[in-house]
Amino acid sequence: MPSLWPYRYTSPTPSQLQERRNLLTLRGEYAQVSALVFLLLFSVYPLGPETGRQYLVATAWLVWLIVLSAWKTGDDHLHLTKSLAHTTLATFPFQLLLSPKLSPTTHPLHSLLLTPILNLPQTALTPYHRIFGHLVLPTLLSLHAALYITFFVQNDLLARRVGDLDVQWGVTGVVLLWVVVSVWSPAVKRGVQTGAKAKVKAKEDEGREEKSEEEAVKRPSSKKQRTAYIVHVSLVMSLLGVAYFHVKWARKFVWQCLALYAVDVGSYAVRGVVGSGKGRRG
Repeated sequence: MPSLWPYRYTSPTPSQLQERRNLLTLRGEYAQVSALVFLLLFSVYPLGPETGRQYLVATAWLVWLIVLSAWKTGDDHLHLTKSLAHTTLATFPFQLLLSPKLSPTTHPLHSLLLTPILNLPQTALTPYHRIFGHLVLPTLLSLHAALYITFFVQNDLLARRVGDLDVQWGVTGVVLLWVVVSVWSPAVKRGVQTGAKAKVKAKEDEGREEKSEEEAVKRPSSKKQRTAYIVHVSLVMSLLGVAYFHVKWARKFVWQCLALYAVDVGSYAVRGVVGSGKGRRG
C-alpha cells in the first residue's frame, strides 16, 4: 500500500540498512553540534524577555531539526520516521542543559556559560528550556509516532505490533511527554523564573551578582510549586527510562542526560556540605 506522498515504503538490503543507521548516527551528532551553535547565537543575539521573539527562535530550531531529520532520507517513509525520533532524542541533553539548576552558582557548567565568550546567565536559558519543551519536542516525537502508526495501519500491522514491547514503550513515551508538558503549570513557571528583576538590579553591583544569579533561578518556593517541580522532574526521569527501553540507539542520549543531572545534583550536595560546614564554624 502506498505511503504518504512523496514517501514510499521500501525493502532495503542489509547494506542499505547499515547505511541508514550510519546516517541516523550522523544526524544525531549534527543535532548536538547545532545545539552548541544555538548557544553561541543566544549569546551573540540576546533577545531579552520578549516571548514572541523566543517563540520565533524555537520555531526556527524546530524547522532546522525537521530539515536535518529529512536530510538524505530520499523517499523512504520509515527512514524519515526513525530519523525524526533519533534527531530529537539527540537534543535531550541540550534540553537538560537549558533547564534551571539546583545550585546554579556552584554548578560546574555555570562558569562555562558565563565566560566572556558565551555570557549566558541561567535566566537567559530557562525560557528556551520551557518553550522548546512545549513546542519542539512534542511536535517532533508526535510526528514520529503518527508516521509509524500510518505505516502500521496501511500495512495491516497495527493489531500485531501493538502487542510488541518496543511499540508499547514508544506509545507510553509520547503520552508521558504530553503529561510532562501539561504538568509544567504556569505557577511552576513563575516559580522558576522568580528573581529575574533582582538580576537586573545586580548588574549595578557586581558584588551581589552571585546571590542574584541564584535568586534568578531559585526553585519554586511554595509547597504547591515544589510539589509540581518534583513531579515534573520525576516524569522527565520516567520519560528517559521509557526512551532507554524503547530502542537501544536512544541509550547513549539517556546516559548523557543522566550524567548532566548527576553533575547538577552532585554540585548541589557539595554546596550543602560546604555551607553546613561554614555554618558550624561560624
